[in-house]
Amino acid sequence: MNKPDTRDLSLPCIITAVARLLSPSNPVSFPVIRLFLILPFLILLLAAGAASADQYHYTNALIGDRASGMGTAYTAVADDATGLYYNPAGIVYASGKNISASVNAYYGFVKSYKGVIGGKDWDRKSSALLPNYFGVVQPLGKFKIGFSYAVPDTIREDQDQVFTQPNASVDRFVIDFNNEDNTYNFGPSIAMEFRDDLAIGATLYFHQRRNQMIMNQMLNMSDGTNQWTLQYFETNEKGLKPILGVMWSPIKKLSLGATLSKTILYDAVSTGQSFCSNSSAGGCDNDPATVDPFYPTLAYAVPGMTNEKKKYPNVITLGAAYFASDELLISGDIKYYSKVTDAYWGNKEAVMNLSVGAEYFVNSGTAVRAGLFTDMANTPDVVSGGFGQAEHVDLYGISASISSFTKNTSVSLGGSYFIGDGKAQIAGTDPLTGIQPVQSVEATGWTLFLSSSYSY
Repeated sequence: MNKPDTRDLSLPCIITAVARLLSPSNPVSFPVIRLFLILPFLILLLAAGAASADQYHYTNALIGDRASGMGTAYTAVADDATGLYYNPAGIVYASGKNISASVNAYYGFVKSYKGVIGGKDWDRKSSALLPNYFGVVQPLGKFKIGFSYAVPDTIREDQDQVFTQPNASVDRFVIDFNNEDNTYNFGPSIAMEFRDDLAIGATLYFHQRRNQMIMNQMLNMSDGTNQWTLQYFETNEKGLKPILGVMWSPIKKLSLGATLSKTILYDAVSTGQSFCSNSSAGGCDNDPATVDPFYPTLAYAVPGMTNEKKKYPNVITLGAAYFASDELLISGDIKYYSKVTDAYWGNKEAVMNLSVGAEYFVNSGTAVRAGLFTDMANTPDVVSGGFGQAEHVDLYGISASISSFTKNTSVSLGGSYFIGDGKAQIAGTDPLTGIQPVQSVEATGWTLFLSSSYSY
């Protein structure tokens, strides 16, 4: 159900559309909503958008304007340029030519490891600013073709922390940590309508990923000696990610969608180095005060350089959308990620994520959306007595947005929030007990975004 958008995507038009959203004459423009909506718009004036990446989860960013507001329950809708990413078959039902640009205005994420260093929490904070989607759809005879660019994963951590007397043997512990992980997908799509109620489509993305992690740790020991540890890891991947999609409307008002996708690497280079220096004659020890964020990156330490290719899961998405009326749309998705057996990079468990969303048109020029979604960890549960176990934190999120339409252009403002907790094991082994402790982990994140689309 594509309501008319607007005609002009110029800056004055966008500002006019935002003003319309916040106008007192708008039925949904009461003070609380106006405050919620104006924040992302003001932030966007200061910076571009953002997203997040996390190797333990698969839903690392909400892509698109309608889809983001509906918690990504979009497989059976996908009738605009965002469908190139969610379900290419859906672009058959896009109205005319369509351009969609989505920007996450600001993203914040905090992961707190409880009591990991001398009983004190270690907080890892990340944020990023970048546009995360652009797509264009063009009719071509019986087909519709398109091209899109998506940033499904990105993370930027750059922090310094100092801990005083984390244990009896250490007076001062300093951590300098930097982590950047970015994944880019871009490529063409094509779709065709077999009959009025059935369409198929395909997208072929070029996959590119770069991850760089640097950790400096300095221990000022109580006996006057110092221990310095430097860890470095970098990986560069290139590959292809085909997405096959189908859209079927078995009865009036009901749409069913399904996709199958997989990332296949054809080139990968990983390098890793670890260095330790101790001013005493005793050499470097694995002090329980130190932390190791590298352990889940590789199942085994990288011996200098490797061309081992990481394995990605098969992804199957099933969706249903019910167009209850001209004003109301309700949708839901089930997304399944297969188990990955990878002796070098570490195994990943099978994961199933759920999302539900709704869209309601208050009037012909204003729509509101809301959604719920899960982002389950792809790692096994962390158990006591193990060593170097990857963390396991299940996440649960909520999203909402509001859009203004004028002729063929839409402008959307919204945000999402997620929270979760679990267990991790990142501290060094205690030399007295020989036990590597398990820590509780709490994670929270939020996104504010502004996006726009244009049909002509």
